[in-house]
Order: sequence, then structure tokens, then C-alpha cells
Amino acid sequence: MRVPATGSGHASAPGSSSRREFLRVSGVAVLSAVAGGTACSSVPTEAAVGVPTTTGLLEGVVTNVQGTPQGNFGTLILMYPTGQHVGLTVTPDAQGRFRFPALPAGDYQLRFQAAGQAIVPEPYQHPLKCQVEAGRTTALTVRILRGTFAQNQVEIYCGDDFFQCQPDGPENGETVVPLGTVVCWYNVGRKVHTVTGGPWDDSGDLQRTQSYIWVASVPGVHAYRCKYNQPGMRATLRVLG
Repeated sequence: MRVPATGSGHASAPGSSSRREFLRVSGVAVLSAVAGGTACSSVPTEAAVGVPTTTGLLEGVVTNVQGTPQGNFGTLILMYPTGQHVGLTVTPDAQGRFRFPALPAGDYQLRFQAAGQAIVPEPYQHPLKCQVEAGRTTALTVRILRGTFAQNQVEIYCGDDFFQCQPDGPENGETVVPLGTVVCWYNVGRKVHTVTGGPWDDSGDLQRTQSYIWVASVPGVHAYRCKYNQPGMRATLRVLG
């Protein structure tokens, strides 16, 4: 489905073409599991035998879609399942490898950021979801497609109890965009969310991984909220005419 040119929105099913079409021209790269395989795998760490541990290691490699390592490129951002940032970021080394050591055991999400320089083709997911186990190493492969891409798109995450412009906007803050910007709200949390308000009126229910796209066609400051997560989940979109 094409991004509407009239300013109307569309809620898309997980992995549907509307968000993929957005990603093809966005400045946000996407994380991926190897097609046909699992998103991540775990092997024992080098922890001493018999010494209890509550942490694990998350590591991996950034490659292009052909499997060639992409060294010293982009930033990996670690997030909780709720969509909130853990506060840890890393840059791949010269061989494209990265690691997050000593992570508390649990579920995480990982995204790759390289604004205007990379995207990923279907069928790869974003953010990449994985589990870190105590005393084990979780290995991921991040597959990207490099190039020069348009900069008139913005992605806002709907996490559990917050909206956040990516990659590092304030939670429940204001996002400022020029007229004509394609804005994509994407549910990375565990709850159902809505994007209610503004000239678009309502996104409808967004399940986990679903998205809503609106072309910024009306100048002004537009307040919006999630009707299921009140009073905290509120933000504004300022469209510059």
C-alpha cells in the first residue's frame, strides 16, 4: 500500500507494505534476523564454572544483505520490551562486530540507526527482539542496505506509556517536522496503543508491531494521546508551514 499523499492515515498489519514503503525511503535502518532462521541464538559464555551469574552477553555483526561485514558504521541502540531505551549504545568495530557485555538476563529489543545512509529490505524485522540468558551469549546478525535516502520521514515509537521520536527524542515530548513530512507511529510496546488527536483524528487500535502513517499536511501544533494509556501518554507534533 502506498503512503497516502492526501494527509490521510493508515493502520497497517505487522510487516505490511505501508510501513515497509515508509522504511524504504526513511533515514532509519532496520535490524534483522537471518531469513528462514531464528532471530537470535545463545551459547555458554566464558564465565567460570560453578560461579553463579545473573548477566549475559549480547553480541553480533552488522552486514549488508549479501553478508559482507559493515565496519565502523551506524549505531546500535538497546531497548527494553516496553520500547524504552536502556541507555546503552555501541558502534560496530572495523569488522562490523558489536557487543553489550554484562546485561541483566531478560528480554530486549535492538535497533540500528544510520540516518539517511541505510535501510533494510523485506522480510527483516525492526526492532530486533531477543532474549539474554544468564551465563550465556546471545548472537545476532544485523543486515542492512546502504545508500542515500530521503530525509522527509520521521518515526515515532509508541512504547508502553510514552511516545518518542527516534532515535533519541524526549519521551512524551514535542516532535517538530516541516510540512509534507511522512510521520510513522510504530508500536514497539507490549500493549495496544492509539494515536488519537490532531487532524488525523484517530489511528485505530495498533497492536504490537503495527504502525500508523500520516503525511503532515496541516501546519500548527497538534496534540495527541493514546486513549488506553492515560494520563501520561501524551505528546505533540508541530508542523512548520
